[in-house]
Amino acid sequence: MTQRLAMLRILVFGYAAVWTIVRAPHLLDTIDLAARRFAGIGPLWWLNEPAPALVIIAAVALTPIACGAAALGWRYRLSSWTAVVGFLFLTTYRNSWGQIFHTENLVALHMGVLALFPMAAACWSMADWSVDGTDAPADHEARSRAVVKALSVLTVGTYFVAGVAKLRISGFGWIDGDVLRHQIAFDNARKELLGDPTAPFGALMLRNSWMLAPAAIAAIAVELAAPLALIGRRAAWIWAGMAVLFHFVILAVMAIVFPYHLIGIALAPLLPIERLGTTVAAWHCRFRRRSTRLRPTG
Repeated sequence: MTQRLAMLRILVFGYAAVWTIVRAPHLLDTIDLAARRFAGIGPLWWLNEPAPALVIIAAVALTPIACGAAALGWRYRLSSWTAVVGFLFLTTYRNSWGQIFHTENLVALHMGVLALFPMAAACWSMADWSVDGTDAPADHEARSRAVVKALSVLTVGTYFVAGVAKLRISGFGWIDGDVLRHQIAFDNARKELLGDPTAPFGALMLRNSWMLAPAAIAAIAVELAAPLALIGRRAAWIWAGMAVLFHFVILAVMAIVFPYHLIGIALAPLLPIERLGTTVAAWHCRFRRRSTRLRPTG
């Protein structure tokens, strides 16, 4: 589990670095928005007016650097917390302008847990790219297992909470597909009016209303069944496949993208992703040995 934890560090902080770079233009656009639209939420509840432009520019510039450093394990205690604070600030600040997104909530939670445990940088970091990792204390593997389990619980917990929320808000009316029909219709109509891309299969599902009830039942089944992924490896693989399919369907009928989930990083704590790191580390060690043999000795 030490290796899986290290691979999660690379994937999660690496994703956050790329996300911040890709979203930088949009984040910087908030500088020019009307101040009356701003209302601090969440961790920024105390902020009554927009932050100075220099603060936004600095956060957009420094956060991906800190995320990249944390992914590489460089000065991990400092870089990981800098990355967490920067990412949480930028995502919360963006959500304080009227539309609240929740696609990055799990990213921030995973980053926070990884930052709490410096052992995440014990191997496959700038200090050590060996296949087996560093010589760790006897309890290191058990502690790493506990951290990976915590990350897994966060993943399945977000899905389970989403399923419970559907039932609490819509009751069993969700099951017949009527609520889903209104969500698909409203979301695609709004995108059409704003000139945004609409979902390729949204209209098809609305025209074939018999598909709505099975889709609604399948959606809530995936979310409520999420805790079953903690039972064992086979259950984790099955549920992870269903979750990825679930997000592809959302993309197809509502044009809503959950990139962290679609590419599988959100589900990575449940899966043996350390095999990828072992392969990369083995290539790295082989390359270093070859370079050493080819280096002139005289």
